Amino acid sequence: MDKHSWVEVSFLLPGEQAESVAEILNRYAHQGVVIERDMQSNDKNQMKVFAYLLDDNTLEHNKLEIEKAIFYLGKILPVPAPTYRPIRDQDWMAAWRQFYKPVDIGHKLLIIPAWYDEKKIVDARIPIRINPGMAFGTGTHPTTQLSLELLEHYLQPEQTMIDVGCGSGILSIAGILLGATHSIAVDVSQAAVLSTHENNALNKVEDKIEVAKASVSEVKAGNFSYQKAPLVVANILLKVLEDLFDIGMGDLVNDEGILLISGILVDQMDSIEEKARANGFTRVDSIVQDDWAGLAFKKN
Repeated sequence: MDKHSWVEVSFLLPGEQAESVAEILNRYAHQGVVIERDMQSNDKNQMKVFAYLLDDNTLEHNKLEIEKAIFYLGKILPVPAPTYRPIRDQDWMAAWRQFYKPVDIGHKLLIIPAWYDEKKIVDARIPIRINPGMAFGTGTHPTTQLSLELLEHYLQPEQTMIDVGCGSGILSIAGILLGATHSIAVDVSQAAVLSTHENNALNKVEDKIEVAKASVSEVKAGNFSYQKAPLVVANILLKVLEDLFDIGMGDLVNDEGILLISGILVDQMDSIEEKARANGFTRVDSIVQDDWAGLAFKKN
């Protein structure tokens, strides 16, 4: 975070409501929206959706617009009122230290907080050190875990990869530590780009991950060291995934290559599969955690 003042806007709600609320917040919180499991609840489906609003002359307008959108959404499905609180960098880190613990993923990976003592790690898993920031991908959300499990299964040694909507950079970092030679990591959020750079340094993989504020169009245009890869990952909300397909995300995947997608609810699987099929992909795998799904597609 920079030296501006921020206000956190947050919701505690069931997973099936999380995406709809996140889409609303994304219109006004340009640093990104976070969906994480509520670690203080015994209900595995309870999610915290939160984002940060700049505390300037736009704050009251943005709060009003968010509450108006939530009001109309509430006519379709019940949504609790938002909670607001001022936030400072030290408050952010202190909150994360209370509940962000190591998380086992798949058969090989272990997500650990940046401050965690590696001497406490007793198994042979590959540690990925992540510093929580205002971006997706700390390892606690099911869609991140699903993406990592699929990545572990489908990544082949010595492959290159492209990470669309990289968030914290966790998928690119995992890919490198699992044997990829290089990753292009792009995100339209500057906060995500900064978070990815920081986490790359924590994991000593800076020289193998190309990071920029960009999206599919810039990769296709040749702004990076390659335009296609045998493995492409995208852990983003459904509407964004559909828009990315429309601007050519499928073109980033080599023929016979693999596209890994998460960020969607189980009842959205048919929708994204239809979109993928229309762009020349066949679903080869799917895994589910709680109400969330991760899908693997092969390019025909």
